[in-house]
Amino acid sequence: MPVTFEQLRIMMKESGMPVYRDDAPTTAEYPYIVYEFVNEQYKRSSNKVILDLPLYQIAVITDGTELDYKPLKEVFNQYGVEYSQFDGIPYDENDATITQFITMVRCVNE
Repeated sequence: MPVTFEQLRIMMKESGMPVYRDDAPTTAEYPYIVYEFVNEQYKRSSNKVILDLPLYQIAVITDGTELDYKPLKEVFNQYGVEYSQFDGIPYDENDATITQFITMVRCVNE
């Protein structure tokens, strides 16, 4: 189901995790969600833009396992949101191993 950006934000918050745009504060507790604007596509008809389709990268940042992104996945599935597979990318933060589980969601601007 196509969702607007505002609907996407509401759904991410329904997961029960804190949600931040672009960067989380250093005091944020794991797991949390960080989303970023990636790009925008347009659907055109007769040289007019009929749909504006922004793409967002959504990362669940955790010091745990893939089970930590399950609440977000459940919310997306409940609402029928189309999302890409979750990819895990480990990195070090303050001498601790942290993982970003990243997915992408394309929205529809009204």
